[in-house]
Amino acid sequence: MEVIESVKQAYPTASLGQLKQWAEEYGFANVHSFRRHMQKQGIKRTVEITRTTDYALSPKATWEEHLAAIRGMDRLTAIHQRVPTEITITYDTNKPICLVFSADWQAGQFGVDYDAFETDMNAIETEPGVFVDVGGDITQNIIQASKMNSAHNQTPIPVQLGLAYLTIKKLRDKINTLKTGNHDYWTTMLTGEDWLGETAQRLNVIYTKHGARINLRVGKQEYPYMSRHVGRYNSTFNLTHSNKQEQRLNYPWARFTVFEHLHVADVEQYRYGDRECAAFRTGTYAVYDDFAQQNGFYGAHICNPAVILFPDRDKLVAFKDMHDAIIYLRAVRN
Repeated sequence: MEVIESVKQAYPTASLGQLKQWAEEYGFANVHSFRRHMQKQGIKRTVEITRTTDYALSPKATWEEHLAAIRGMDRLTAIHQRVPTEITITYDTNKPICLVFSADWQAGQFGVDYDAFETDMNAIETEPGVFVDVGGDITQNIIQASKMNSAHNQTPIPVQLGLAYLTIKKLRDKINTLKTGNHDYWTTMLTGEDWLGETAQRLNVIYTKHGARINLRVGKQEYPYMSRHVGRYNSTFNLTHSNKQEQRLNYPWARFTVFEHLHVADVEQYRYGDRECAAFRTGTYAVYDDFAQQNGFYGAHICNPAVILFPDRDKLVAFKDMHDAIIYLRAVRN
C-alpha cells in the first residue's frame, strides 16, 4: 500500500508509538518492516535525542595521594594483624620450671576426650612451676564453605569459642604463649578478624600468631626455641624429621623446636652443636576423628609433651607425657 504524503512528511520525527500505528494501518507485519519500506523510498528517520544528566566524574587523585592513603591503611591494619616474630620471656626463679606444649584441642568436634582435657587443664592451672604454650586448632571451627561436609559433627561454633575463651582465661597466668592454627585462622581468612589475636589482647596473653622465635630465660639460663603450628619436611615414618631439618636449615640457634598440626605426637632429645636439644610434636584430644578415618590417617592420640628447664645450669629434660614431667618437676624443685 502506498503511504500517503502526510505520513511521509511526519515519518522522520514520529514517535515509536506513531510508527506502530502506521505499520498496522498500512498492513505491515511490524515496525521494522514499515521502516525498511520507508528506507527503500529514500525517507530516513532524523529524530535527534538530547540527554541531560547531573552525573560527573569523581575528581582525580594523584599517585602520591593513593600511596599516602594505602600506607596509612597498612599501618592501621598492622595494629590488628602483625605480631612480633621474636620475643623474650623471662622467668626470674631459682627452681626448674616445666613448659608444656598443648595444641589441636579441636574443641567442638565429635570424638574429643573432654575428660582428659579437663584433667590436663586443671593440672596446668594448679601445679606450681608449670607453664604452657597453647598451640593452634583449639577449636574445630568448620566455617569455610569448602569444609562444610565436616560440619555435621561439630557443636555450634559460638559454644566452641566460648570454651576456648574461658580456657584461655582460666590458664592466662600459666600461658607462656598462644598461637593460631589453620582451623582458627579460617575465621580470619573469611572475615579479616583474628579472633584469637583479639582474645589474647583482651586477656593480656602473649600471642605469636603462626609462630615465633622465643628467647626463654629461666633464672641464669637462656633457652631459645622455635614454635610453629605447621612445620615443613614432614615424614610419616620419622615424626621428628621435620624438627631436626628445620633446626639444621633454619634455626641452628634453637635448643628445641615445637610443631603441631598432625595430631601424632613424638619427642626426641639429642645432641646438636655440642648442646642438648629436643624435638617436640604435639598430639590432640580428638581421639576419634571422622576426617582422619575417611582419609586413612591413623595414630592420633592424647599427648601434651613437656620440657623441664633448669635455671642454674644449662640442662633440659624432655618428656612425652606432661604428667611424667610433673612428677619429675616436683622431685627437682623440692
